[in-house]
Amino acid sequence: MKEFKTIDEQIMLLKARGLTFNNIDHAKKYLKSNNYYNIINGYSKYFQESQDQFISGTTFDEVSQLYFCDKQLKQAFFNAIINVEHHLKSIFAYNFAQEFDGKRYACLDINSYNPNKVLTVGRTISDLTRVINFYKNKPNTPIYHYVKKYDDVPIWVIVEFLDFGQLCSLIKNSKRTVQNNICKDLLEFITDNIGPIQEHFTPEIMMSFIENIRELRNICAHNNRLLKFRCRADSKYFASLDKLSGVKNTDSRKYAYSVLISMQCFLSPTEYRILSNTIRKKLNFLSNHLSSIKIDEILSAMGFPNDWLENPKFRQ
Repeated sequence: MKEFKTIDEQIMLLKARGLTFNNIDHAKKYLKSNNYYNIINGYSKYFQESQDQFISGTTFDEVSQLYFCDKQLKQAFFNAIINVEHHLKSIFAYNFAQEFDGKRYACLDINSYNPNKVLTVGRTISDLTRVINFYKNKPNTPIYHYVKKYDDVPIWVIVEFLDFGQLCSLIKNSKRTVQNNICKDLLEFITDNIGPIQEHFTPEIMMSFIENIRELRNICAHNNRLLKFRCRADSKYFASLDKLSGVKNTDSRKYAYSVLISMQCFLSPTEYRILSNTIRKKLNFLSNHLSSIKIDEILSAMGFPNDWLENPKFRQ
């Protein structure tokens, strides 16, 4: 079994590995309230020349600043993803309702979805049924009101009770006509952010972006490390965005940077600029507190170009 170590023993071990401390008392409080495993095991590798040896001159403050920066970046991404989710729910609900206008409980009808995805559609309908059944007997909820008064729950009501994963499933399993109309509505975000585009924004591109945004959202929500985050699959190459951001078709598009780029398809210019500027501010602050390594190491870990911080700040 792994032996328990007191805070003093933890610090002695770190000192033996070459880590220096500017303020021991502060470090003790920090380790006790933030967990040795989260800080050291999660972030010290960026400051090590070997598994048990830190780069000469590395301080505890540098490691803790990286840990804090990672936490702040996750908060910035999560706040923006809430806006992505809000926009997608509204746009999806509008187009789904328009497609099946006048059809009671349209979201529970298998014929409202892609006929080639019967198995996944079945799971989606089952999730929606559970949501309706849970709330239909709870007074003061919109679902209760609509079931009692209309014996129906419109999609624009139920969608507000779904999590991001359930929303992704709804969009993914929708008919092609609904997906195409969602893409058309999202074009307004894209053109507002980068100007007119020549290529088609297809449902396949849209879904690859949404899936990776959802994965990043889960990393942020569960407070996992952003620096080691990789999506399970590359997002589709969308030249209109990727070329502007220096991403080639042969580059990996599993990193946080690719997710950031794709969020221009789902956020207003103001929302996107706030996100981008916040990330830039946090990384610049971290850069000013690093002495043993360069900020390039951290940028690379998230897929950002090394010169990204040299780009001018957006006007909000």
